[in-house]
Amino acid sequence: MAGSDRTVYFERPGVARVTWDGPRRSVLVEWAGAADSAEFTAILDAEVRALNEHRGARLLADCRRQGVLDASAQDRADREWLPQALAAGLKRFAVVLPTARLAAVNLEDRLGRASALEVCYFATVNEARTWLAEPFE
Repeated sequence: MAGSDRTVYFERPGVARVTWDGPRRSVLVEWAGAADSAEFTAILDAEVRALNEHRGARLLADCRRQGVLDASAQDRADREWLPQALAAGLKRFAVVLPTARLAAVNLEDRLGRASALEVCYFATVNEARTWLAEPFE
């Protein structure tokens, strides 16, 4: 399945799905609900694996249905996931914000500290895809 347009790296009903979007050359994360710390870690690991395997530089996270995440899991993501994702080649991160206000605020606060990464927030997946497809400067 590694050569297909939609390689699945993580899938848990009611939590999230992480795929490689071949036509758009990006990792796609589709949140479906809340994740515990282990699931959140597995999602982040799947993102890094997809970036590495495809030499990707773009990530789209559709977080509209994402719940509030555990603070310690978010701290670990800041310490571990971000350096790994950058080392894997991530340059641009499009985020469709969660509808849950607290989850959106937490996400913007965390990613706002990632100065080595282009991050932009959107209300729709189509807006995020348009921005993600723009050439790098």
